[in-house]
Amino acid sequence: MFRRALLRLERSLAYFPELTLKGTPEHVGLRYEELWLKTEDGNRVHAWWIPGPNGPNGGLGSGEPAARPTWVYLHGSGGNISARLDGYRAIHQRTGANILAVDYRGFGLSPGRPSESATYTDARAAVVEAVRRNRSQQCEPGPLVFLGVSMGAAIATKIAEDMRPDALLLESPPSSFPDLAPVQYPWTKILPLSWLMQIRYETRSHIARLANVPLLVMHGDQDDIVPLKYVQMVYDSANDPKRLFVIKGGTHDRPDLVDPKMYYSVVNGFIDEFASGSLRTSSCDYAAD
Repeated sequence: MFRRALLRLERSLAYFPELTLKGTPEHVGLRYEELWLKTEDGNRVHAWWIPGPNGPNGGLGSGEPAARPTWVYLHGSGGNISARLDGYRAIHQRTGANILAVDYRGFGLSPGRPSESATYTDARAAVVEAVRRNRSQQCEPGPLVFLGVSMGAAIATKIAEDMRPDALLLESPPSSFPDLAPVQYPWTKILPLSWLMQIRYETRSHIARLANVPLLVMHGDQDDIVPLKYVQMVYDSANDPKRLFVIKGGTHDRPDLVDPKMYYSVVNGFIDEFASGSLRTSSCDYAAD
């Protein structure tokens, strides 16, 4: 009884979903496809596929399709996939990537109730779809990139253990929810949270087990939701190759806005350096088989 009551309290403090979408990618000038993805446990989740800007994959222009990255975008604990429409546009314009953004169950239009295990399951469904589209719609599939934001960083790290992206980008990653609980809710300091909490999102533990996946950690030094010392824990626990990019003046919400040019220069440089070697050399004839 106590543990069930505690779990209900944890859910109310961990998840802040919004059910109403604030818009679609069309509102920021992006073409997109609405998706309903079936998860391995029989649920379905709502997602958007935003194709890259050039060639047949984007429905723009003509000529040979480029080997562009495909990003799986995993958002944080609040809102829904419509909260970062300008962010998708920035990724689209500054990286030329395809984007698959997904809402976990209980967020946006996705039915169900969120839980830690469910968010992992929902994210895996998004990755499966992104891989399928990356391979089938490009003659030379580009690198698969996971971008996890805040809670989404913990989710991206966990599923990277068995779904192996070509690059892992973490923005404001929490070391774990038990670590951060006393920061956000000081009254929890009186509780033995290290063993009581059931919603954990142990990014630090997951990243320590992840090998041979290039990691870029991005964080604003004015972030008061996930203080820098907890992000440093994640980075220090990670294996090489890894990079840490601290954004001066950046806050928890959209640290890229401080200097978008610099932000995406770092991101693109990192992907070019560490993930470009993973490009597949499939021919157009092979992709059509």
